[in-house]
Amino acid sequence: MKKFSMLVAVLAVTVSYAQETVNRQELQKIAAESNSKYEEAKAIEATKYADHPMGEGAALQAIDNGTPVYYHIDSRPQQRSMNVDFLSDGSLPGVDATGNGYTVYIWDGGRIRTTHQEFTGRVTQVEASGSNSDHATGVAGVIMAEGISSIAIGMAPQAQLKGLNFTNGNTITEIGYYSAQPENSDYMVSNHSYGSLTGWYYNSSQSMWYWYGYPYLSETESALFGFYTNTDRDLDNVIFNAPQHSVFRSAGNNRNEGPSGTVDHYAFDESNNWVFYSGVYRPNDCMSQGGYDCLAFSGSVTKNTISVAAVKNMGGDNRYDGPSSVQITSFSSWGPTDDGRIKPEVSAIGEGVRSATYGSDTSYTNWNGTSFSSPAGAGVGVLLEEVKNEFDGGNVRGDMMKALLVNTANETGTTDGPDYKFGYGLINALEAARTIVNADGKYYTADQIIHDGSSFTMTFKAVGGEPIKATISWLDPGGQPLPERALNDRTPMLVNDLDLRITKGSDTFYPWKLDPDNPSAAATREDNKVDNTEQVVIDSPEAGQTYKLTVSHKGNLVNGKQNFALVISGVNSALGTAEQDLNGLISVYPNPVVENLNIQTGKNLRNAHIKIFNEMGQVVYDRKFDNISKTETIGLSTIPSGVYMVFIKSDEGTVTKKIIKK
Repeated sequence: MKKFSMLVAVLAVTVSYAQETVNRQELQKIAAESNSKYEEAKAIEATKYADHPMGEGAALQAIDNGTPVYYHIDSRPQQRSMNVDFLSDGSLPGVDATGNGYTVYIWDGGRIRTTHQEFTGRVTQVEASGSNSDHATGVAGVIMAEGISSIAIGMAPQAQLKGLNFTNGNTITEIGYYSAQPENSDYMVSNHSYGSLTGWYYNSSQSMWYWYGYPYLSETESALFGFYTNTDRDLDNVIFNAPQHSVFRSAGNNRNEGPSGTVDHYAFDESNNWVFYSGVYRPNDCMSQGGYDCLAFSGSVTKNTISVAAVKNMGGDNRYDGPSSVQITSFSSWGPTDDGRIKPEVSAIGEGVRSATYGSDTSYTNWNGTSFSSPAGAGVGVLLEEVKNEFDGGNVRGDMMKALLVNTANETGTTDGPDYKFGYGLINALEAARTIVNADGKYYTADQIIHDGSSFTMTFKAVGGEPIKATISWLDPGGQPLPERALNDRTPMLVNDLDLRITKGSDTFYPWKLDPDNPSAAATREDNKVDNTEQVVIDSPEAGQTYKLTVSHKGNLVNGKQNFALVISGVNSALGTAEQDLNGLISVYPNPVVENLNIQTGKNLRNAHIKIFNEMGQVVYDRKFDNISKTETIGLSTIPSGVYMVFIKSDEGTVTKKIIKK
């Protein structure tokens, strides 16, 4: 296998950057083990399953605890629904994000039409083999179509894209390989619009229905839905060792999938042999569970990915207008995972999505499926990487990406908080970008670390007039899959269990939690022992009141420590453990300014970085300082009159100030 041989040639060294570490040695080990398992699986397929080929579009990935894992594809008002257009139209001063100079990876089921007019030389098909694919071309279009057809414009219309094919080998091996490449050390965003065959599948090559389930465990429900496998563990470990990599995954289109009535079909026995059934009725996928527990095994229940559900086109101007304006599609797969985790995490439009096809350089169609909501999330992800890098030279880790999207999502569903249909809500790119740049000085973001036996604390004051939202997310080490197949076993797959709490006096505010045994029930606020993302919401905080945030942990931390991302909104953002408010400590004058702008600070600012942006998002001043102790004077006599944003970042926090230049 060519990519595997390339991988083992990579030097087993560790690259450190901006609080992120790519563990190439561990990635190399995981990829090697996955490739070996893949070769063994192919040998088993050639013998044991020779009489049951799954047909075109389904590709073997592994034999997981005896079960063959086959991947298959999960077949634009999108921009407006998620406020993506506001990131490039001047709505957010200093931000003009289009993906220019940034790259997204996709793994899909075939080749992209690289010559399509929407791509203009920005797509690289990494693997030459594979069939031509409308699906892969459409997915690429959702991410980065230029907008020649205005209703088919992608999320990041100037981004580059690299396409890979899951039918050419084991994807864990490939993901590990590309995550370890030096050019991807700063950031990596990838999309995966496919899932493993689970439940009902019509095998057109055999003209026969197959039921990927085990009747000895349940005659009506496939135990493979929601089941955490060795493949999930391996992918979690890849992402854990490549924290710069944000992996977006389609939630799947399994809900209500299946034949009409009773049909002849095959299903597995206890030894994973296909057994023929005639005259036996089984409900369509997930219907015996009211539509819940519908996430495919081996990839869709991984802890460290970002799973995206599909919602309907909202109509009208396609702007979010409250929870009732967002409706789930008829096909989007609902959680929970078997251990009760909240998946999918977020939602995007996945119905009636206009995008390119392979047919010609000018061909388009309207697509349906979580295959087209997930790349919308990935497209937003690469824009957030651009926003972050342009403002302070940093990058968004995989845990921070999830925390940002979760904390800023627009509320969906009929009850407050997350649910197993939409996750935490509809992606809101504008609010995520505002959080990164700390617009209005009411946001706080930080990459933090907690050591075994310790805790992290900070205090802040409420802005008032809006809720306080605080989210933590962490890349958890791979869990321990159950040794035997089981139906809805609730054993947690969480390894390092962090706990988020906010207190005010004697009042304690707890994170959201869902009940897998009552999946339609509203989220409650209590201790969460299963999710590696936790969110606390204080609905009506008192303006000016001080609150204390604590992150602690249960038991012992594997590896003795755990990195985590923290995002807070609705607060005077620059308060820290010493309760210092940078907004009040830093002033800029004169304002309006004619020649010299003075930046005065009442606190020593270490490793300070000052950038000034015009209304077009262009940088007019950019300088780093080891230390700013009192006053720094900046000459602005040569810049034109207008409105500018002054962005100041230091070890003590960040602050943004608005100035007028005369």
